[in-house]
Amino acid sequence: MGQGDRVNRPKVSVVIPVYNTEAYVEEAVQSIMNQTLKDIEIIIIEDGSTDNSLSVIKKLALEDDRIQYFSQPNQGQSVARNIGIDKAAGEYIYFMDSDDILEEEALMRCFVKAEKDQLDFVLFNASILNKENDFNVSIDYKQPVLNENSIYSGESMLSTMLTQRSYRCSPCIHFISAELIELYHLRFYPGIIHEDELFSAQLYIEAQRAGYINTAFFKRRLRADSVMTKQYSMKNVNCYLVVSEQLLNFTKYKNIQEKILIDRLLSYILDPNIYRANILSFRERKNIFLKCIRKKLTKYVSLKTFIVLIFPWTIKIKRLLMNKPEG
Repeated sequence: MGQGDRVNRPKVSVVIPVYNTEAYVEEAVQSIMNQTLKDIEIIIIEDGSTDNSLSVIKKLALEDDRIQYFSQPNQGQSVARNIGIDKAAGEYIYFMDSDDILEEEALMRCFVKAEKDQLDFVLFNASILNKENDFNVSIDYKQPVLNENSIYSGESMLSTMLTQRSYRCSPCIHFISAELIELYHLRFYPGIIHEDELFSAQLYIEAQRAGYINTAFFKRRLRADSVMTKQYSMKNVNCYLVVSEQLLNFTKYKNIQEKILIDRLLSYILDPNIYRANILSFRERKNIFLKCIRKKLTKYVSLKTFIVLIFPWTIKIKRLLMNKPEG
């Protein structure tokens, strides 16, 4: 990108999809409005909310002329984010969720680092905003062991985090070059949940220069009826299977090292999430097993996981044996 191409462009486009987050969206957007980096645009896609989210957004837009908002019938988070990408004019893109909070210095520190080291993206950390709320869900934002002074390829960073089991796919912890997004036409797959798994995997494979800031800028809010806290269902599994198929399609045109890395990632994604399906009905579990065979995904799921999927009562036996007093 030439220097002339950057004149009058905002430094960062922040894309915020909004759907029924009336109680939280003002705090989320204000955390962006209050960023120490002022040269930004805030693109809000109101995705057919049935509460008063749109009214809150309109009020905020009157307070800050950096806010653009667009309202549409509900099409899902992927479509909303993709519309935001298409409308973005910034040198970098950051995807914010409408019920969470971003620390005020986040965009400035990411921008400075990305510019200094000419990075395709910057990774940072996250933490849970309201740990005290009990949603019976385990979310572990394990901090990766990476060097803040190093420049990684996306592949080497991903490989390191898979080894550490610290990889997390949320786009909300990635500050991304708009040029990279357009160069590889990175978009979110519509009509599914867990779409972040696909987008972020492609981001890491395509990025040549990535950096890390060891700070938890992003504060995730746990709330009822979100994808994270809803009861695990067949929909979750089906969407993970779609992601897996799309990643395999993506690797058809990649080299052997990239294929191996995607294989590792697929095991990292699929195995624990097929295991979680042990709570489903026998008919659903049988269907999952047959789908894994039909879609040639069995190599990414361990024998232990398949045993638990077919015979979930083995979990209780294992617990009994582990708690058995020594005689």
